[in-house]
Amino acid sequence: MTVSANDYIHPQDKAALDNFKSIPFFTTLLKSFMSFFSEQMLHGVSMAQKIRLSDKQLPEIYNLLPPIVSALNIKEPEFYLEMSPIPNAYTQGSTTTFLTVTSGLLEYLDENELRTVLAHECGHIACNHVLYHTMAMYIFNYGVVNMGILSNAALPLQIALYAWMRKSELSADRAAAVAMGGPNQVVETMIKLAGGPESITKNINIEEYIKQADAYDKIKTGSSQDKFLQFLAKTSEDHPFYAERTREILEWCKT
Repeated sequence: MTVSANDYIHPQDKAALDNFKSIPFFTTLLKSFMSFFSEQMLHGVSMAQKIRLSDKQLPEIYNLLPPIVSALNIKEPEFYLEMSPIPNAYTQGSTTTFLTVTSGLLEYLDENELRTVLAHECGHIACNHVLYHTMAMYIFNYGVVNMGILSNAALPLQIALYAWMRKSELSADRAAAVAMGGPNQVVETMIKLAGGPESITKNINIEEYIKQADAYDKIKTGSSQDKFLQFLAKTSEDHPFYAERTREILEWCKT
């Protein structure tokens, strides 16, 4: 069976992405900018600064990727290893897509959890998130910082991009569940990233953890002050909170 992103993309993600695409010439201009400037720069830095993985370069890591690419029916991205103690993975590019994992991630996760993270990143590719993610990070890291007083005018766009990025993570979590055959590995990986290594989190009670997401719902929908404070807490977050993501993927996988 061929899996399409339409089978799992989150409806809120699709609606937000369609809004961006509906802006006249926005996507065309963005692709032109990416292909002539930032993508070339990012790709060059990756090639020169990181280690590109292949069947001839650390194949024990590289070989985790092709089955996921096949399962999600996407073109294989270039695959890089970056030295950083922070567990992380990210995907960039448009005409050339490249996926990076950090040394901290490899040291922190077991093989199945690493597969889950790779599937999550490949889900971003399948859902056509990467172009907009890359643009968003440029705006966040360089554009708004360097705009001075104009940064206030860019604030609504910044808030909208962060809101969409949080929704896009829900689609990527679903892609990971599709590639991994269910939610278990996705949940285990989230628990580990939220609470610490397996020596600490292996006996986590998932039902109790989900209750934290339910309790958070009451906080963020409570008083006007609570609503405002939680809005501020999320405004500059590009990922949903782990408890919410865990509940979301478990509920979706029951459907």
